[in-house]
Amino acid sequence: MGNLVNSLKKFLSNKNTVTILGVIAGVIVLYVGYNYRVNSSIQTISVYYVKKAVPSNTQLTEDMIGRTTVNRSLTKIYKGLVTNLSQIKDKSGAFYFVNYDHSLTEGALLSTSDLIPKADKADEKLYKNLKSGQTIFKIDVDLNTTQGNSITGGNAIDIWVQGKDEQGRIIVAKFIENVKVIDVVDNKWSTTAGEESGTPKYLIVAVSDDMWQLLYKATLMTNYQFKLVPKVREKAYEEKSESKIVNDAIKNMIEANSTGY
Repeated sequence: MGNLVNSLKKFLSNKNTVTILGVIAGVIVLYVGYNYRVNSSIQTISVYYVKKAVPSNTQLTEDMIGRTTVNRSLTKIYKGLVTNLSQIKDKSGAFYFVNYDHSLTEGALLSTSDLIPKADKADEKLYKNLKSGQTIFKIDVDLNTTQGNSITGGNAIDIWVQGKDEQGRIIVAKFIENVKVIDVVDNKWSTTAGEESGTPKYLIVAVSDDMWQLLYKATLMTNYQFKLVPKVREKAYEEKSESKIVNDAIKNMIEANSTGY
């Protein structure tokens, strides 16, 4: 036994032996690493996709959906890929809807980030708070224009216009008074009002159809670089007092630069 141990020690202490073992070990490491990369690159996963384009706010149905196999590495690039239909069904078994600010192109892979249950849909949460003759309008906002996320549903705001006139002079003017805030939401339409860590994206207000049209036209006036800015009113929202346009010059400017059919 002792002779065997001594022979093994001599064998291992030989420089040529060490070199050969090192080469063998290196080959093994390279082989294992190569096989791991190859196996990783060819591993697949079964996911769902839409057979045809699906617009926003549309509920998915079984016939819209297909199943396909993709490289597993895609799960690192595209988060929330749907591998099981239970991911996109509510407790009653009803399919989710395409989110308000998304649409799906033909062949698009389904992702949970693009879909939402009916109970959380924007219109389910927002439209139920509207009075007859009102509709919702969304104003792009951030932490600054929401005063650090302090604007909340039920607040009253005035809508100001910021932009430039034909001579390039800066315009900052109050446009509409006494507008009711319905909600402040992020890009997934989750309420952020009052949350210090929230990232507000849209301020949702209730306005008449005519005001909605004027406000929307204002956002299309790229030559004037119009931006809508909310300003919290000192007074609470007055239910008995309707929202009103208080700047005819801005209204006339919008109407003079647009048309209706």
